[in-house]
Amino acid sequence: MRKRIKKLTIPQQIAFGFFACIFVGAILLSLPISSNSGEMTNFLDALFTATSAICVTGQVTLNTAEHWSYFGKTVIITLIQIGGLGFMSIIVLVFVFMGKRLTLKQRLLVREAVNTDNLKDAQYIVRYIIKFSLSVQALGAIILSFDFIPSLGIAKGIYFSIFHSISAFCNAGFDLFGNSLESFTQNPLVMLTIAFLIIFGGLGFIVWRDVLHYKKNRNLLLHTRLTLITTGSILLISFVLLSFSEIKNGTFSELSLPMQLMNTFFMAVTPRTAGYANVNYANVSLLGIFITIILMFIGASSGSTGGGIKVTTFATVILYIKAKLSDEDVRYGHRSISKEKVSKSILIMFIGLAMVIVASVLLLITETIPAGFGIEYVLVEVFSCFGTVGLTMGLTPHLTSIGKIILIVLMFAGRIGLLTFFISFGAHPEERKPLISYPEENILVG
Repeated sequence: MRKRIKKLTIPQQIAFGFFACIFVGAILLSLPISSNSGEMTNFLDALFTATSAICVTGQVTLNTAEHWSYFGKTVIITLIQIGGLGFMSIIVLVFVFMGKRLTLKQRLLVREAVNTDNLKDAQYIVRYIIKFSLSVQALGAIILSFDFIPSLGIAKGIYFSIFHSISAFCNAGFDLFGNSLESFTQNPLVMLTIAFLIIFGGLGFIVWRDVLHYKKNRNLLLHTRLTLITTGSILLISFVLLSFSEIKNGTFSELSLPMQLMNTFFMAVTPRTAGYANVNYANVSLLGIFITIILMFIGASSGSTGGGIKVTTFATVILYIKAKLSDEDVRYGHRSISKEKVSKSILIMFIGLAMVIVASVLLLITETIPAGFGIEYVLVEVFSCFGTVGLTMGLTPHLTSIGKIILIVLMFAGRIGLLTFFISFGAHPEERKPLISYPEENILVG
């Protein structure tokens, strides 16, 4: 078995690692000890939940608060932590404790898993990821405990604080309240803490390392600058548009204006792969739904806990379009972006669009849309799973078996990365080299 794993390509090893974690998690969740009723859980539902946890999505066919026992909830939050940090980070942590050094292939695997170009300090990067993540999660849990402990008691309050801090930072969106955060629309402490945990986790570990070392280096990587500018622009534009659409729609009409703005800000943050809902999305305006779908498709930053095509991919495609319209090279901040990165970004965007189109068509065939809803009922579900978000208009608990399998595949592809997902099905690179090249010929386009 070990020899077969060693023969796998790096994308195949990453896919296999995530699949193994999902399978083990599904077995644990299907056990009687994991459910409140003490009965076995349907394996497909357990598999869906384990995939949603490892892929930090938050989409659930079973209510997390009601169905799972504390053992089951602990399995879920453990899977979320593994999925958020990446299973390779956990393996490297074990190697560090054992005092072993990583081999070249293991460093290549880490580089691919955390989506960085740096091979030399792969082990240092992983140690930094774990240290940074645990520190932010601990701070988030402490802040949340100021609200949860007085209302839930010490033991339950601490557990809920830790659970939701990990879930928010890892952009997972799992909750223990049964209705996500709809009960906290007038609670700035909880809402803003969760929102900033989502942002912190969604920016990416490489970005945070660069920002925190800025005082020492006095320079930011092009990736960091592009990520921060694009993220800030997307948040600002989506906040303005959602404020217009939801105030006009009366989504939060029962709240004061400051609370309405806070909740609208949360609505702009959570589609960036987090999935916590402060409103029933069946009551959101169509413009709000459309904006949310776009945000879910773009997702978070490369090398973060989030999904989607990633903000730098989106920004690179925009820069490419701008450059081609001006007949210039693709550049940003007095730096050129390589043709390889541009091609990769365009490929990721079109593969992503193809996946959500195919999945939407299949779900429109297999699932039933209730009266009063339109195609958005399915589209939100599809884009949510693709972007590992977790938002829904109510379809998830009513999915058919085929629908669950389709969304499991979407979540899996969204978490490990589209290129990694498709390349993992291919042969070794040396086996894919073309033996014949053909002459070029022009075609008419546009």
